[in-house]
Amino acid sequence: MLARQEQNPVQVRYWQVNGKQGYDLRVLSPEASIADYITAVEGLDPSLLYRPYTNGDCLGCDHCCGGRLPLTSIDLQVLQQGLEELTGKRFSLPEMLEEYCQVQVKGRAVDITLRTDAEGYCIFLEPHRCRCRLYKYRPLICRTYFCCPLTRRARVLRETLVNRGEDELVRYWLSWQPAVPAGVRRHDWPPTPFAGCLSFAEVPLKSLCSLELWRQLRQ
Repeated sequence: MLARQEQNPVQVRYWQVNGKQGYDLRVLSPEASIADYITAVEGLDPSLLYRPYTNGDCLGCDHCCGGRLPLTSIDLQVLQQGLEELTGKRFSLPEMLEEYCQVQVKGRAVDITLRTDAEGYCIFLEPHRCRCRLYKYRPLICRTYFCCPLTRRARVLRETLVNRGEDELVRYWLSWQPAVPAGVRRHDWPPTPFAGCLSFAEVPLKSLCSLELWRQLRQ
């Protein structure tokens, strides 16, 4: 069964995954962007998806607001806008990374995530109401129902978008570090299709996918 969609080059449909209702997707046009993907996924009816932590309504459920919440380069810029609206202050991107993100370096790996509180929840979560203070500006990882079942190609696409977007954010972070952390090499993070983009509408899905993943998404 297809979700309600109007002329979207990304088509999402409800799909049984291991006996539970999740979703699958296919890409109808080589021009499809990450913004089209987000629109398609957000068009799903949560009440029709299996989620182990809620009865279908995200409101009041904070399960996805804890743990590791990776950020893309565009997420950081969108959150910058949201914080300006929330606080009235314009933070620079380096200030955003310092105040609201966690940068973890382990060997050659760098991981940039949203900062969490003492209990491991996102600092933008209102704990008593279980609501996001910056819901309209929430990151890509928060928009894709990652607690519900996905087909393999839908899962790999989501992981690819988040990982490539985080790679671009790491590249940006390294660009203004006075000294590169021990073990980290700048050339491990070449420019990605996210480079120079201010919105998800500017990033084509095709530019991020391997040939095999793109073939599967077009079937």
